[in-house]
Amino acid sequence: MKKIIFLIILFIIYTIIVNTCPIVTQWDSSVVLAVQHMLKDVPVTIPDIAGTWLYTLGIYVPIIIGIVYFFRKYLLIDIVLFSSAPAIAYIFNKILKNIVQRPRPPIEMQLIVHKPTFSFVSNHTVITSTLWGLVIYYLIKYCKNKALKVCGIIFAGSWIIFEGFSRIWLGVHNPTDVIGGYFLALIFILVYIKLIRLIGGKC
Repeated sequence: MKKIIFLIILFIIYTIIVNTCPIVTQWDSSVVLAVQHMLKDVPVTIPDIAGTWLYTLGIYVPIIIGIVYFFRKYLLIDIVLFSSAPAIAYIFNKILKNIVQRPRPPIEMQLIVHKPTFSFVSNHTVITSTLWGLVIYYLIKYCKNKALKVCGIIFAGSWIIFEGFSRIWLGVHNPTDVIGGYFLALIFILVYIKLIRLIGGKC
């Protein structure tokens, strides 16, 4: 519990620094422009799919598989905890965005124009990282097949990284929004794991 509280305090400090320090905003812009310049010959459809239908699949598929698996193992509490993770992350982040009210990168930097909502932290990043971080946890906990476990962890980790990177690439989020998304997801994952260990696997 102390670790979670410590991370929450660090996240609050990080949020304050990101949203009050002009140097951070300048760094964000320079990173976005550098990434876009480096990948200028790559079709925009590649990062864009990470925020559209592939993003949706990346949420529903693991939830469905998880529900089926937990139901067969009679882990009913785990069904609730695992399947609720994306919704809880979304609701909490929606509240956070409206409190912080950080604007998105300038529209000139956006490869696809995003509706003018707030930017900190990235919804795509925090939801994907929370869900797939829990997938990694469950693979480590339950998967007996070593090859399947390793491949699953590599895929989950790669998808988490690509989802966040795609938001920077498209210019719809600042790098610090994505880093904040990873940070917040880590807190969610640790809270969920604590809950899972306390009440999961018992009914």
